Amino acid sequence: MYDDGTIHIEKDDQCFTCEHFAKGVSCPLLEAMAVGVVQLQQDITVKNCGFYKEFKRHLSVVENRHTDGSGDTPPGTTAAGS
Repeated sequence: MYDDGTIHIEKDDQCFTCEHFAKGVSCPLLEAMAVGVVQLQQDITVKNCGFYKEFKRHLSVVENRHTDGSGDTPPGTTAAGS
């Protein structure tokens, strides 16, 4: 994390996997920096934030219901493209 007039989160920061940052929810640490309660004196890597809540993505594989190939072309077109 570094500050050059705006706060920048780097890939090494814990913020990337935090629920506050990932969902766009207001992060208490970033909010404190934005209003000037906390000042960043030098570049830091956030590794042990007290506000951290792990953000878990829940992805699953969706089965393709078109087994005859009819789902391969956009509506209104044919397989030949005409």
